[in-house]
Amino acid sequence: MDNKTLVHQMGQARGKLMRLEQDLSMVKGALDDATRNRIVGGVILLIGIMALIARFVISSQFIAAIAVIGLFIGGAVLIRALVKIGGTRRSIDTITAKVVNARAKLAELTAQPSSAE
Repeated sequence: MDNKTLVHQMGQARGKLMRLEQDLSMVKGALDDATRNRIVGGVILLIGIMALIARFVISSQFIAAIAVIGLFIGGAVLIRALVKIGGTRRSIDTITAKVVNARAKLAELTAQPSSAE
């Protein structure tokens, strides 16, 4: 392979690797957001459960409303976050495999001797 073609292919491989690494960092940020939402949903769900227990001890419509709202919103946020975490983890696995392949391709091109003419 001539030097010009090798340099061109190495540039393409570096660009692809950089894009994949950027995609991976963006997906990891989305995983952090989903994890934060899971914690928030869990806390709201816990407040709803505590309000439900308090409703059985103290007969109050206000506490019952807090329990229903807390259980509904907390459950929805928690389930949505768990679904997003699952999808994000699958994306991370896929992108990580692509990054490994791109690094191997770049290493293969770097190890290839160029023919200087």
